[in-house]
Amino acid sequence: MAFIDAHNHLQDERLSSGLDTILAECERIGVRRAVVNGTHPRDWPRVAALAERCAWILPSFGVHPWYSNDIPTDYLSILEGYLNRSRSVIGEIGIDHWMKGIDRERQEEVFLAQLAVARERNLPVTIHGLKAWGRLLELLRAHGVPQKGFLLHSYSGPRELVGAFAELGGYFSVAPAFFAPQRGRKLEVFRHIPVDRILPETDAPDQGPSIEADLYRGVKNLGLAVNHPGNIQLVYAGLGHLLGRSNDDINERLRDNFTRLFGPDGGESNFS
Repeated sequence: MAFIDAHNHLQDERLSSGLDTILAECERIGVRRAVVNGTHPRDWPRVAALAERCAWILPSFGVHPWYSNDIPTDYLSILEGYLNRSRSVIGEIGIDHWMKGIDRERQEEVFLAQLAVARERNLPVTIHGLKAWGRLLELLRAHGVPQKGFLLHSYSGPRELVGAFAELGGYFSVAPAFFAPQRGRKLEVFRHIPVDRILPETDAPDQGPSIEADLYRGVKNLGLAVNHPGNIQLVYAGLGHLLGRSNDDINERLRDNFTRLFGPDGGESNFS
């Protein structure tokens, strides 16, 4: 198996103490590509440093909606600078109607400004839409998306919106936490997503695997108290079980989906 992790935050300080161990484990199990998503200009240098350290990491720079109230006025210039310096993509950006205390108009302003950069550069973009999927669809329809497409990470929206997002060029990723028994309704939606639009993610260090999940067996946690990209194995096993497909078939389809969205410059040559 050659694994990909379409969305994580490997730069997060909660992973820093075990970073060397995590990177070694990822290489040992065969992680061939991982998109590491920034959340604020403060952590973009750490994202860039990881990409310089590991050829299999694709850096992604963006302002997460939770931090849209607290960014420098020149954040777009800083973003452009990072995009100019390395092969990279845009994310994690989006809107969030779950987190309290964040001005929704400001969220949309910051989201749309970054989406415009992705559209102008035709870069794939990773989007967060917690409890805001309907509004997100309205914004994407009104303002447009990059021709290369976009990833709705940890998609937890209704089945009824899948077709509309897919028609716009959307892909949908699933995290380890989705395989917990109590998340069955959200996981069931993935049975109705076209298999050529599904991607695996860990969202590390958040949304880790539940020890109550049947498919948790055999997944190492390296003695860490938080989720890490090595747990991508669980997502592959879970998707194979959910969709009734063999390991080889799931591996090939997820690899092809990743390459289609992120492009050959997103690591096609890294796959074996």
